[in-house]
Amino acid sequence: MTVNKEVYSDGRSGMSGLYPMIQDTPNAERFACSVGQNHNDNGREDMNNRAAHVFGAYPPASKRAQTSCYKDPALNINNHINKQVTSHLRSNDCLKPYRQNTQKGIENDTNNGMQPVGKFERMERLAGDAFSTIDQAMTHLEGAQPIRLSFQLMTRAEPTTMVIATIQSLLAIKAADDEILIIDNNHTKRELYKPLADFCHGLEPHFNVHFYHIDAVVGFKSGALNLALGLMNPSASHVVVVDSDYQALPHARDAIISAIHEYPEHALLQFPQFYRDADKADVHSELNHYFNHHLYRSFNRQRALSTGTYAVIRRDALVGLGGWSGESITEDAQMGVLLHRMGLYSRFIPKVIATGILPTTLCDLIAQRQRWVYGNVQVLNRYFVTPSSLTADSSANTNVSQTMGERLQYMRAHFSQLSAWINFTGIFIVLHVCTLLIVLAALIIGAQVDMAMLLTPLYVVYAAYGVFLLRRLWAYAQDHSPLNQQVAQHVTPTFTNKLRAWAMHLNFWEIGALSWWPVLWGRDKPFVCTPKQAVISSRRSVWQANVCALPKLLLILNVITLAVTSPLSALYSPLLFVSALVVTVLKLWSAKVAFDNYGYPPEVDDRYANEHDTYDEINNTVNQSCVIKNNIAKNNNTARDNITKNKRPNNTDPIKKYMAE
Repeated sequence: MTVNKEVYSDGRSGMSGLYPMIQDTPNAERFACSVGQNHNDNGREDMNNRAAHVFGAYPPASKRAQTSCYKDPALNINNHINKQVTSHLRSNDCLKPYRQNTQKGIENDTNNGMQPVGKFERMERLAGDAFSTIDQAMTHLEGAQPIRLSFQLMTRAEPTTMVIATIQSLLAIKAADDEILIIDNNHTKRELYKPLADFCHGLEPHFNVHFYHIDAVVGFKSGALNLALGLMNPSASHVVVVDSDYQALPHARDAIISAIHEYPEHALLQFPQFYRDADKADVHSELNHYFNHHLYRSFNRQRALSTGTYAVIRRDALVGLGGWSGESITEDAQMGVLLHRMGLYSRFIPKVIATGILPTTLCDLIAQRQRWVYGNVQVLNRYFVTPSSLTADSSANTNVSQTMGERLQYMRAHFSQLSAWINFTGIFIVLHVCTLLIVLAALIIGAQVDMAMLLTPLYVVYAAYGVFLLRRLWAYAQDHSPLNQQVAQHVTPTFTNKLRAWAMHLNFWEIGALSWWPVLWGRDKPFVCTPKQAVISSRRSVWQANVCALPKLLLILNVITLAVTSPLSALYSPLLFVSALVVTVLKLWSAKVAFDNYGYPPEVDDRYANEHDTYDEINNTVNQSCVIKNNIAKNNNTARDNITKNKRPNNTDPIKKYMAE
């Protein structure tokens, strides 16, 4: 049997009554695509029963609007295990708003075998089924459980063709027992998710691809990931988080399995991010500096925090953690810190196994960086606060065995990684602003004060600026781009390439210095999804958008300083004038580099012609691999093919259909 693929759009979504992180919004449509694959050998329920439990074995059409009713199947849940899982769920911050507002259901009404159950109680029952038992989950440590991957894509109003291309790349590498979960959430644009749902619906059941759309999920991406954690196959041993634009390379799964075998005790294995945009080489180098240099260092590599996409996480560790935390908008970094507090291990695996797309506009790039900076400082701000998820079950908190030296090493690695995108020149920028305001006010009112003395703080300001610039220049000069050389051995970054990447980084100077300050007084920042749509505009509109997007505070401050300390001014100071001139030139040059990467039309620099060819080769390899392995899968007469051989044949090729569009 397979779960009914009908779209439930009448009244309220049945999903909203099953999962407490799903808001009660009308017309939250659900697609459960290609769910029908049995799992054998270990006595677990098959995929059909799991989906039936999760989606509540929907009541008759006349009662679908009664979302407070949930058919209570015969779930043989061990009380002790259920109590442990429930305690983890109760400690998850994403579910806090629902603990005090549990729906009591309808009194004295069985509704044809439908028992009224509160929202949070429903989540606990589903978790008991989906999470199986803690003991079973832990058996993989002894090698008893085979490695099965659950690739999980969280999408929000993404371009359909891009997401389909990502799914195709996963179909090309996945094993028969692996699954692909797509949770499309927090939007109501039917024209975006309906074609994607149809594509997944058209795939054969043995591909094990499941698509769900929910209009609103509490907790942004962390809430959607928690939903996927409950929906995933209980027999899957590892979660692989995949961004919607990241296409897997042919060797991706082999590299993941190899890393799992090499580091069997590690709860988190983080693979690097890499980009296939040939027209934004400087942006690529600036972003990948984190993986090529920062995370590549041994003390960080052995204690890596998650960076999101292609994080390979042991499922039992994630369940023991209580799911994904919603305390930070960078839920991936937060999860890594909490895993380390449980005494679990992580590691950065420096192998490129997938390629993604850079933000399509400079404004989107800056918004992405602001989110990273803000979220990482949220993690730092709560760093010394023990989260409730680690106190709910004392058995989960195993870091007591760590020595003080080990804890200090973890603290060093955490601070190094979480502060990679931020800098601490903000106080000096504020001092710069205050000094100029005082000097200008004194000049305007003609105050009888020692003007030279008023300029003294600027010497401290420019000394701090100099330290920041030289430290970042040294770091980029030491970046040998080992990840780039994996895919392009004939391309070696020159010193000019490194300088341009450093200049690109200077565009985010003010963001790294000031945008995280609101965290200190408890202000929350909404999660902003980075758009992937390419916007077609005129040359003038692109130029105007870039000018508006770039931070200009430091440029304005230094231009004013140039005027105040110039040879034509009564406050002439050679040292301050030269310092302000250097910073001004650097900011203008960094803006030029940004415009080169986000100009109109985008042009590929001759310096990166070889890299352009490499990216094209990567893309061609991915597409060819998808076609070859899909054909092999269709012709492979496995046991799962035999299970579904009596199903209605699919006379259309959805891959060709959507790629043609």
